[in-house]
Amino acid sequence: MSEAADSPNLHMATPSVYLDLWVWIRLARAAKGTPQEASDTSLLAAVRDASAAGVLFPLSATHYMEVGKIADPRQRADVSRVMASISHCRTMRSRRVLLRHQMLYAMHVSFGRPTFRPRPPRVLGIGAAWALVGERAPLILRGPSGKVDMDTVPELRDLLRKANQYAEFQLLAGPRDEEIENLRRHGYRPEAMREVTRSRLEWEETYAGMLADDPVSRHELRVRVQARELLHEHYELLRELLDEYRIDLHREIGLDTARPRSGRPRMTAFGDRMPSVRIAVDLKAELFSNQTKTWTMNALYDVDALGIAVPYCHVVVPDREMANLLSRSKAGPRTGTRIVTRLRDLPAELADLQAQVHAADGDPWDRDWIRPDEDFCTDMEDLRALAPHRPAA
Repeated sequence: MSEAADSPNLHMATPSVYLDLWVWIRLARAAKGTPQEASDTSLLAAVRDASAAGVLFPLSATHYMEVGKIADPRQRADVSRVMASISHCRTMRSRRVLLRHQMLYAMHVSFGRPTFRPRPPRVLGIGAAWALVGERAPLILRGPSGKVDMDTVPELRDLLRKANQYAEFQLLAGPRDEEIENLRRHGYRPEAMREVTRSRLEWEETYAGMLADDPVSRHELRVRVQARELLHEHYELLRELLDEYRIDLHREIGLDTARPRSGRPRMTAFGDRMPSVRIAVDLKAELFSNQTKTWTMNALYDVDALGIAVPYCHVVVPDREMANLLSRSKAGPRTGTRIVTRLRDLPAELADLQAQVHAADGDPWDRDWIRPDEDFCTDMEDLRALAPHRPAA
């Protein structure tokens, strides 16, 4: 198995903390004045102070999917309000974009191609589109002649920024029940994502059944899980990059068809040089090794989220089960990430991170985050009042 030195340091430049959804729910309850534990009120204050000081609390694509599973629109809004006010809807980039860089780096180290060390992509961005597809998709203002140049109407710039903030809050919170019918007429189909996840879940359930009938050693299990991860989750990306750099994978891993397992050492080393893949493989191998454990969609969401959060964030707060599995694989020490297993330990971690902050993120888009239920309505009245008088772009 390769050493951590073979993998790049992927941490964001600004101190960052990834909170699993259960932590956000605890913070939302504290914000409503009904904390699950008395200490949650002081925890909320510590998180808010850290955010104001410049510590990042980025969201991931998994957060959007998990919040969308909350059936009660009011609860979704309550949780989303706290998430948006603390994270400012900063998001980590889509898994495919980040995995492309990791895979290129692994190819560079393992096969010598590309010959250059690949340039890392920008990880931190704003909004759901950044998390889901890897690109910004901000709202823009259009007039009769097309897009309005904000330099010509500076009084609208701040209002448009707040409109974008409110739109991102709404994307996180999801539609109210009475809005769904109209949205469906415009192509809204949230069950499509659940169908994809269900297919992935069936893939894991099928292999769990195979292992029950034909158990293998722990070492063999990990090799097989890694192969399944690369072929099922990342095959298109792998094939694309192999073709782009004209890499003959069989030759590079030293595969001898007369000795089918001859390519294993170099192939497993290649896979382990991608931090996100390695974390996912380790977590799944642990889950498969426990024959009493039933695979769930939540387990898949957790694996997806932690595969990205652990390499890129400085502190990660998963649920208890995933924290235990990460501890077994030594993912935290290997990546230089602190895995917080007890929520009461988080304020001390935040204090340490605050001391390391040199400058805020620097993106003016997320300054002065709006309070969705209060400031926004007044601001939009101002926007409507100004809009008829704006010059054409």
